[in-house]
Amino acid sequence: MPGYVQPAIIVFLLAASCFLLVKQWRYKQQLGWITARLNEIRGGSPNQRIRIHHAPESLIELGGSMNRLIDAYQISLERVNLLETERKKMISHLSHDLRTPLTAILGYVEVMQKDNSLSEEMRQNYYRIVVAKGNKLDALIRDFFELSKLEADNGSMEPEKLNVIDKVEEAVVSFYHQFELARLSPRLELPERPLYAWGNRQSLERIMNNLLSNALRYGADGGVVGIRVKDKEDRVWIEVWDRGQGISQTDMPHIFERLYTGSASRNSVQQGNGLGLTIVKKLVEKQHGEIIARSVPNGETVFAFCLPKAT
Repeated sequence: MPGYVQPAIIVFLLAASCFLLVKQWRYKQQLGWITARLNEIRGGSPNQRIRIHHAPESLIELGGSMNRLIDAYQISLERVNLLETERKKMISHLSHDLRTPLTAILGYVEVMQKDNSLSEEMRQNYYRIVVAKGNKLDALIRDFFELSKLEADNGSMEPEKLNVIDKVEEAVVSFYHQFELARLSPRLELPERPLYAWGNRQSLERIMNNLLSNALRYGADGGVVGIRVKDKEDRVWIEVWDRGQGISQTDMPHIFERLYTGSASRNSVQQGNGLGLTIVKKLVEKQHGEIIARSVPNGETVFAFCLPKAT
């Protein structure tokens, strides 16, 4: 072997070794930087991302995969935080709504026990108040457990073919006494022929009951409550409307949230328990439908929901 070959090989090996050492050092530096970013994310900075430039393709792909994993983690973290906030708010509202009628019941019972000067008429009046408060408490507990059951069950309901016109007319008849007390005659806009949809009989009854109760509670002062049924392509739409004080733009985005009672329901005469519309939305969605609301204060307020059309 010529004498000049050996030094050339040595120089080549030294150069290759230096190149590999530099490359290994850069790898180690980049991996250290990735580890630092991951530690920051783990320490409570989920907005951090791994950005690698001028690196081998395999390392760039690793950084991209980690970023997608961090994105999914951040979405899950935001969802957990939202659920925790909702849970705390729900417990706070529920505690208040349970405590208010219970405190009133205990107060009236105590007065009836200790005050011997009460007249029989006053005592009977207190009994009626206690019963009313007890019924309100019972309704709240029932609605809360129904909503909990709906949220725990992720499956859809077993559908059956329903004559929507018949179900609407049955709902109106069941509210005959309430309409009489409110001195209202409901306006019905129904197709002349039968109209069928896929739905659950009991759920549809509950939806109509909640929407009509809501319309009578908040819309009776407008002097009219009505129901429209519309046939639109592959959907059957049912609208319950009134011309009461309406829903403010501030309240509108929150009306389907659990335990939300808007500004129109802040007095004890009108106030519901804030679960009725939430239950309605859950029931509609479990029947593969949707529900929308629109309102012009002191104009017309409409709650419209649809079910899949059956032929």
